[in-house]
Amino acid sequence: MRTAQERAWAGTLGDEYTARNRVDWRKRLPFWRKIMDSTGARSVLEAGCNAGWNLTAICQVAPRAEVRGFDVNALAVAQARTAGCNALIGTVDNQWELWLGQYELVFTAGTLIHVPPDALQPMMKRLIELSSQYVLAIEYRADFEEEPVVYRGQTDLLWRRPFGKLYENMGLKLLHTGVATGWDRATYWLLEKC
Repeated sequence: MRTAQERAWAGTLGDEYTARNRVDWRKRLPFWRKIMDSTGARSVLEAGCNAGWNLTAICQVAPRAEVRGFDVNALAVAQARTAGCNALIGTVDNQWELWLGQYELVFTAGTLIHVPPDALQPMMKRLIELSSQYVLAIEYRADFEEEPVVYRGQTDLLWRRPFGKLYENMGLKLLHTGVATGWDRATYWLLEKC
């Protein structure tokens, strides 16, 4: 069963977001080159891939990597499939078992900020389970504790959080963190399974 937030992003809100937010993925190439060089990942999964901007950039910097992504919004997935990279992209309706596998790098980019508080830890746990080595979060940061943010007049659609610390509390080792170049005020945390 989908959360209220997943239903919103799968519907009109998500369609409008996809239409409104056009990303120049080329601006993210230096970031992805750094991540792919430092991890050496040969298989990558993005949870919440939207129109495939990150997947396209990854395909450019690591053309031999197996790249996959999924999203709850069908319009975004349709656009991602035409993005021109070799990524395998699909929709998901809380059927994580369709995507189970061992990916060397599993990441989110502006996805976990939209997960409601009661669903966050199970989602993060599943991302860890999908990864054989690295987990990457590219999200809005809160320094100490969760901060709800008003998004399009609603208070239940976006939260800033200390994602690095949350993942560390779940047993991951923080490798590095910093400003995510090519995103709007996002921080990244690259972590490794111990």
